[in-house]
Amino acid sequence: MRKIASAVLILFLALVIFGFKLHYTADPVPNSEAEAPKRPFYKYPGDYGEEVRKLMDRFKKAFGYDLVEFGEAWRTDQIEKLHGAFSQLPPTFHQLPGMKGLYRLSRIMVGAGKVSEDEIPAATFPTFVTIYEAESKSYKVFVDDQDPRVEFYTPLFYEDTDDFNNIVQHEMAHAFDLTNGFLSFSKEWVALTKFRIMNMPALDAKPGSNFLYTFLNDPNVDNYAPVSLRHLPTYSRQNVQEDFANSVAAYIHYPYFQYTHPARYRFLKERVFGGKEYFPHDDSAVSFDKKALADFNEAAEKKDWNRITVIFQEVSRGHYPALEAELTRRLDEVIGSEPSAEKDLQLTLASCYLMDPEALELRKKLVREKRIETEKLAKNERCFRISQDNFQRNLAKWPPANAIFFRENGRDMLQFLDPVLGVAHARGFNTRYLWRITVEGSAATAPLAEGKLTIAEGGHGAVKLDLQKTAEKDFTLPEGKNLILELGVNRMHPRTFKVYDSEISRIRFVVQPWLNYVGPEKPEIRVMYPFRAAYKRQN
Repeated sequence: MRKIASAVLILFLALVIFGFKLHYTADPVPNSEAEAPKRPFYKYPGDYGEEVRKLMDRFKKAFGYDLVEFGEAWRTDQIEKLHGAFSQLPPTFHQLPGMKGLYRLSRIMVGAGKVSEDEIPAATFPTFVTIYEAESKSYKVFVDDQDPRVEFYTPLFYEDTDDFNNIVQHEMAHAFDLTNGFLSFSKEWVALTKFRIMNMPALDAKPGSNFLYTFLNDPNVDNYAPVSLRHLPTYSRQNVQEDFANSVAAYIHYPYFQYTHPARYRFLKERVFGGKEYFPHDDSAVSFDKKALADFNEAAEKKDWNRITVIFQEVSRGHYPALEAELTRRLDEVIGSEPSAEKDLQLTLASCYLMDPEALELRKKLVREKRIETEKLAKNERCFRISQDNFQRNLAKWPPANAIFFRENGRDMLQFLDPVLGVAHARGFNTRYLWRITVEGSAATAPLAEGKLTIAEGGHGAVKLDLQKTAEKDFTLPEGKNLILELGVNRMHPRTFKVYDSEISRIRFVVQPWLNYVGPEKPEIRVMYPFRAAYKRQN
């Protein structure tokens, strides 16, 4: 009986498997080979592998780097695209000390935090850590014991050519920085960018112990390095390395960089680009505002609407409220009262690069007059990014980032980044920051302190809060205890009364009475490379 049962079971399983195969191959099965559809068989004309090797050899001969396959193969079109990006770099970026290879991977192999690994296009290694050594009373940078390299991930190769080149050159700027003694940590760069050292001891740190440090941007400076159109407006304010890399990309791609950041421009020309320039240089030292307005007038006179779009794109890379207000006024005059399908569409789309609230009112007016269709605005990436729908569904929920507590001149301070501040202002919203501090693990319901700050005029996204000035009542923070600071954002429209609340950011900190939170203005930073590193440099 067991044999018969086994045979029946085997037959049943065979039928099930066969039936599944029929279902899976759902297409009708031809009755004969003659009826089977003939699929065209594509055969690559030539030796593809040999073509890849030739392109790799050409790349190495031109720039001095091996193209390494690390779980993902290089394709001919990818190598040619990379070759084009490197062709824009000067010889100072070729054969960087100790850097031999550029790696091809499907995705980054280390934790990416809140950013999805699938969204990261490239990264530069090795990593490093910044430590203050109490014994020597010195600031140091310890570089990980790895050969320098740049890794390129699959998402990079879906970018258009402009963004692709920008990303590649941004990462090569990090590689140049790392292999040349970290120019971004030099006294000259720190001084001209006005970053400040912020000491960050561990929660259980004691006097005389080593601790980490970071760099904090200056909220009184309106503009750090220009950002690409795909990045958040606060990207360059994160740290000195991103400001440096964005400046390198700006030097190559942004014609107004020499006017918006002349000190950075001169530094890079002399120390990074070996004198090479990409745009005509005006030694008359004309201001950025005058240059942008003159270029706008010229483009308007020639009816060069594409040129006006480019000008607005360049202005959008930073925070220039007075200039944007004047450009919006002139744009309204150029659009005029006479409809023109091509002009109306191009200039309306161009206005989405301006964060002046009147630019939004101009778009609304053109929609009401039926000179522009809202569907066409929604299909434009930039217009959608600052649209009402995206603001309500996504941007308004973003929590503040990079929050740091510190003491300065006896005051308790909080500084953070709010990349949504400009869009909120453009859409007519006031922004209110709400904070509260509690003792970690305390059962008490009442916070130690809480307060708020309202901003109505918009801004560049770097916010510095005096906790005492913005508190609801006087308070004194206990020393030596683990504290939790919660920070949220409330966006309020004064006319429609719509309100949107962000997610909450939380940080843990301890008030250390022995610590000087703010470091020296002109720090002496020593870079500690691995002993075996071929790219060791004296800073």
